[in-house]
Amino acid sequence: MVSSELVEDPQTANYNVAVIGPEIANCEKERINAKVQAPRLLARNRFMKYYVSMGYEITSTLELEN
Repeated sequence: MVSSELVEDPQTANYNVAVIGPEIANCEKERINAKVQAPRLLARNRFMKYYVSMGYEITSTLELEN
């Protein structure tokens, strides 16, 4: 299943993926500053960083093709 946004507006899809990356970093920064030990959150943030970087590369490629 492909989001209609990927087909209709890959530039917006690329932007949406790009703006999420810094939010993950902000979450990590706040967690560290608060001295919160949350290994599951840390693991999920690592997965999110991975998926965001994949999504960014994919949407960048789509954007170039259009």
